[in-house]
Amino acid sequence: MKLLLAALFSILFTLGAAAQTLYVKQTHDGFLNLRSGPGVQFDILQRMSPGDRVEVLESKGTWRRVQHQDGRTGWTSGKYLAPGLIFGQILKVVQTSDGYLNLRTGPGSGYSILRRIYPGDRVRLLDAQGAWRKVALGNDLVGWAHGRYLTE
Repeated sequence: MKLLLAALFSILFTLGAAAQTLYVKQTHDGFLNLRSGPGVQFDILQRMSPGDRVEVLESKGTWRRVQHQDGRTGWTSGKYLAPGLIFGQILKVVQTSDGYLNLRTGPGSGYSILRRIYPGDRVRLLDAQGAWRKVALGNDLVGWAHGRYLTE
């Protein structure tokens, strides 16, 4: 009986300790800091972009020790992490400093501009690559826009 209980506790402990995959959510300033410790007083190791994937390794209060998709490990605020992007959901373009958002042919500012989209325009999320979102505008126009300017 003791052996059975020990095996059961071992299995439950292993399941509870499994890493969880989460994604960086949109933040007010467009990035999320990866820090050397669980608090804002710790050094910033790097900035993470919305859509970046992390594996949660440990928790302390609202802070999560994570491994970033590039392999670097550090601490970040858990309130800006989510289980994943929901492809097919409708997103709204938010205000930009230019007053519009470029819809591009690929996931980066070096790609050609297909057209401008404006605050309040709605798009359907199709895919993500780093901070960039592949979206559909209407039924026939598909392109890439920076995720910093798209919200639920």
